[in-house]
Amino acid sequence: TSTRDKSDHIRSENNSKTFSSETKTKKMMFKAPLPAPAGPFQVGFVDIMTPGPASTSSLLRIHYPSPAYTKVTKQPVWAGENGQEGMLRFMKTMIWNWPSWANTSEFQLLDLCKKIFTPATFFSTFNIGWTLVAKRLTIPIVRSAAIEPHSGSGWPVVVFSHGIGCSRFTMSQLCYQLASKGVMVISIEHRDGSGFGSFYKEGDTVIDVPMCSVPVNSHEYEVRNRQVNHRCREVIRTIEIIDKINAGKTVGNVIDDANEAELDILKSSMDMKNNLFLMGHSFGGATVLLASSKDSRVKGVLALDPWMLPLARQEFQIVRPACVVNTEVFLNQNNLEVIKEASNNNDDVKYQVLKDGVHMSATDIPSVFTQGVLRTGLGFMDKVEPETVMIELNKLVWEWMKKLVD
Repeated sequence: TSTRDKSDHIRSENNSKTFSSETKTKKMMFKAPLPAPAGPFQVGFVDIMTPGPASTSSLLRIHYPSPAYTKVTKQPVWAGENGQEGMLRFMKTMIWNWPSWANTSEFQLLDLCKKIFTPATFFSTFNIGWTLVAKRLTIPIVRSAAIEPHSGSGWPVVVFSHGIGCSRFTMSQLCYQLASKGVMVISIEHRDGSGFGSFYKEGDTVIDVPMCSVPVNSHEYEVRNRQVNHRCREVIRTIEIIDKINAGKTVGNVIDDANEAELDILKSSMDMKNNLFLMGHSFGGATVLLASSKDSRVKGVLALDPWMLPLARQEFQIVRPACVVNTEVFLNQNNLEVIKEASNNNDDVKYQVLKDGVHMSATDIPSVFTQGVLRTGLGFMDKVEPETVMIELNKLVWEWMKKLVD
């Protein structure tokens, strides 16, 4: 996904974890947990990275319902050690290469940033600002917690696909809140170059997968189309991986804390036959709409603010029941026309427009900044606080699930 030589992205595991005590102290001062799970269960999780290069392996986070008495200790950090730098590089890339078919009305400071900053000064200025005012979020989930026993054939399963500049943890609230209701939610970290940065491993060596800067020119579609098809293959691989885990088969895991990821507890916990669903946001919305026709077990799809440019010229069919939810400010007829063309033989595609919230409301990113001027200026909110919008969005997702689960 990048023209730079792979050796440019090799980093030793020791060096990647080296931080000054001063930086650690500053970040600890701003540690704040995301809201507790609202459902009847606590939430456990495991991270899985299968062996091999990014083109053939997978990086996942599995969220699952855990008994209500589970103690939530040692919460994982939301953005990880490299998250701040990665997200700022993503923001810089977006400001100077804003994707086609993506509205900008909620990003009030966009034009001002381009006028007063260069890409380099934007990064250095906002890096300082992030350190000074941003919260260091933690996620109220428990690594390798016991799984809540299920009745019947297993818990419903949702495979989740994130958008541009995100990762497997950037939309944690959508994932763990749904899991707390009694759903297995598998969040993919896409390694097609559209995220803010990821990695894979060759032996003990970590190979970075950087964000790919995509100029808005005549080649934009070709790059994005390659990415969406890469993402689609990642969704299908994810379904295959969790199917193996559910069957009790061995799945290779080379993530750093693999010794703590007890996959055996997930055996026979998922209803892969009757209740397998896909959900995605933005680029992830396009990804799951494309992937939904690739596995006959997929029962339904939820696409949040789907960004459809990557599929504008590709023939595909939406053959599963689908719900397309747009925030009013992100609504774009180009995106809708691609969906309608692909579902012209499908009477079970529903559309909904949300009056409140913005494109970023489905992510956890607004929770990093509590300052109103930053939230409105950077497109993290409109007139309604992000916390309120997130609660309503989680209700919407749960209502969608309840209607479809057997």
